[in-house]
Amino acid sequence: MNLSDEQMKKILKNASKKTGVDVNKMKSAAENGKLDDFIGKNLSGEASQKLKSVLSDKNTAEKLLSTPEAKELLKNLLKG
Repeated sequence: MNLSDEQMKKILKNASKKTGVDVNKMKSAAENGKLDDFIGKNLSGEASQKLKSVLSDKNTAEKLLSTPEAKELLKNLLKG
């Protein structure tokens, strides 16, 4: 699934509103190799562990993103 820059910006903006997590800071942390630190400080232990698990396995991430629920979530995030 390839998203345009504009679509990704919409997703980040809406995700930030819905989660309270500053996704721009999360993106910056990821780009600087500090995503683990950011996740540890901003997510619960359980959420952090689940996210790290998904992000570390490309096949799992692709399977997750191909589910109807993920597609619906992306659709809703792109609306905003």
